[in-house]
Amino acid sequence: MGVLADVYEMLNTCNKCGGCHTACKTYKLTGSEEMSTRGRIQLIKAVADGKLEPNQEYEDAIMSCLLCGECAVTCPNGVHGNELVMAARRDLKLRKGIKPFVKSFALNTLASPKRLGMGFRLFGGMGKSVLNKIDGLDYFRGIDIRNFPTAKKPFLEQVPERITVQHPKHKVGFYVGCFLNYSLDQTAHSVVKVLTKNDCEVIIPKDQVCCGLPQYCYGDFETAKRNARKTIDTFLDKYSDAEVVLSACGSCVAMLRHDYLKLFADEPSYLPKVKSFCEKVVEFSEYMAKIGVDQSKLHNSTPLTVTYHDPCHMVRGLKVTTQPRQLLQMVPRVEYKEMFEANRCCGAAGLIQAFYHEVSTDITDQKTQNIKDTNADLVATSCPACMLRLQGGINKAGQKQKVMHVADVMANAYED
Repeated sequence: MGVLADVYEMLNTCNKCGGCHTACKTYKLTGSEEMSTRGRIQLIKAVADGKLEPNQEYEDAIMSCLLCGECAVTCPNGVHGNELVMAARRDLKLRKGIKPFVKSFALNTLASPKRLGMGFRLFGGMGKSVLNKIDGLDYFRGIDIRNFPTAKKPFLEQVPERITVQHPKHKVGFYVGCFLNYSLDQTAHSVVKVLTKNDCEVIIPKDQVCCGLPQYCYGDFETAKRNARKTIDTFLDKYSDAEVVLSACGSCVAMLRHDYLKLFADEPSYLPKVKSFCEKVVEFSEYMAKIGVDQSKLHNSTPLTVTYHDPCHMVRGLKVTTQPRQLLQMVPRVEYKEMFEANRCCGAAGLIQAFYHEVSTDITDQKTQNIKDTNADLVATSCPACMLRLQGGINKAGQKQKVMHVADVMANAYED
């Protein structure tokens, strides 16, 4: 039974009531039982019992799960379908490795700063030049590749290791993350600006790596552990004077704060260090709400209607929902409008958007319609992957809204 033995009790806790059908996006879109949480659980149990060999249909059912966690919220028995899918993915990785090759290549590239940086440089240079000469290739598998932003230079190469302020009240270690480093560098600058405007000294280690979430989600615990250990040792050993480790990516924060504990559960000698690190991890909005924002420095002359999208890891992983909205409403002349199903997945869901793009695109289309219905000028969120997915969906729909991080909205209200 292997890995699945560890979750066998939870597999049997499912009473097959189908309550998860009301929450599962992939089931709602396809109407297929194997694309529902209940269906996936029964397939996993059949594999655990030796009644089913993992075939392509099984792999598609397991790999197409969004891992959004909505099923866990609705289940009356407290079954976490997303965790069972994670176990099934780990089991598949141990049985067969990560397939297809292009997925394995993508995950290995994400894990290596050198390869990832090279990939972004090639795409931002020669890649975009080639794309601009190809008619009709605006969207690839629902991804707006023509308008996909790339930093001219990684954020970590643009800034010093320490950014000081005159009278620091706090010392913040900034875990930047892949997208803010290589793609949305302006948002990383916004994070620093908001922190320094509120008397925070910012510490930015230069040797940062991917948090390991993409690899962890597809069962490659070994690579995820390697990057996790590097991250933990960097912030605790080299920059121990940082009071907190802050990230502006809800997905990274969920990995750094919660999943590292699961990842190193089998290493009791290292686990105390992991716990010390996890206790330091904070999300941007959460931290700013905690230390308090100097609202007297915020200025905005243009009326703005703003709505907010809750990333899955923020709303169900971290349970951080009120703080981003509070920060947005601190900005003068901002009218906040709540969108319908603000806390539902936007369709990004890691590599789902590349490998199961039909499902992902339908989910994004629903979200962009919800955004349109608010008549908002701007959509704020707290996850770089969501930012990119939402902006691509809005562009594809011919809508005019701009997607920004909460930090961007706040930074724009501060005078330089």
